[in-house]
Amino acid sequence: MGLDIYTGTLTRYYCRDWKNISQQLSEEHGQKCVMLDRCGNEVKPIDNKDEIEQIHDVICQWIENLAVCMDQSQDSPLWDEKRELDYYTDKPDWEAYRALVMLCACNLLDYPLPEYIEIGWNVFDEPVVKKALSQEFPGSLLSNATIWLPIPKMISFVTTLPNGDEATFSTVEMLKYELEELNQKLWKADEATILSWRNELYYNPVKPKKAGLILGYICNVHPKEKYRTEELARCTYSMLYQAVRFADKHQVPIILDY
Repeated sequence: MGLDIYTGTLTRYYCRDWKNISQQLSEEHGQKCVMLDRCGNEVKPIDNKDEIEQIHDVICQWIENLAVCMDQSQDSPLWDEKRELDYYTDKPDWEAYRALVMLCACNLLDYPLPEYIEIGWNVFDEPVVKKALSQEFPGSLLSNATIWLPIPKMISFVTTLPNGDEATFSTVEMLKYELEELNQKLWKADEATILSWRNELYYNPVKPKKAGLILGYICNVHPKEKYRTEELARCTYSMLYQAVRFADKHQVPIILDY
């Protein structure tokens, strides 16, 4: 399964009233892009008005319950769930997202960042990431958060999503803080530079060395593709930077969709 970033209302998200980058690009070129769920079924937007209204009501009740649990009870909801609000989306995919997680771990512990990563690599198996996770509060990216809520707090917690699945939550404010800290320590890049990191060539594999002979046998006939870790991490950083900016402006959640 690929990895997308979605920033918008939960009503729109669960109604599947949004298109990821692959779908948008396919349509621009006159092609059809079919999205499948984990069971292999085609994912289609919900167009039944009664079902949409039911989803909206469930989410609004979930937000009210969440506010009570967080001691954030107030006259107005934590955020507006108007379905017609716009959304932001992009696709880092797993290697680029994991590269940013590795960057966070190395930055937290002052470890050198590995120059390359390979396809299929799992960042949470890495000793430096495991050590970073043992810290008192490593941050939302290292805590494997999959949803950030537009709430003025710096927290992470585990609870259930409106569909009943369990997930690690954090806040847009927390993610914004983490991204700003990384930039100040590592790059001190301005906005134009950060936006430039999101380009179409970021998944350029490093060219492997020619196969060599050992005891008469050819080695590395099918080497795994590898990529520059910081290049991938900076691209994901740019996508999340834009997601945070959008979430801040419209007061909506950020979700990792996969």
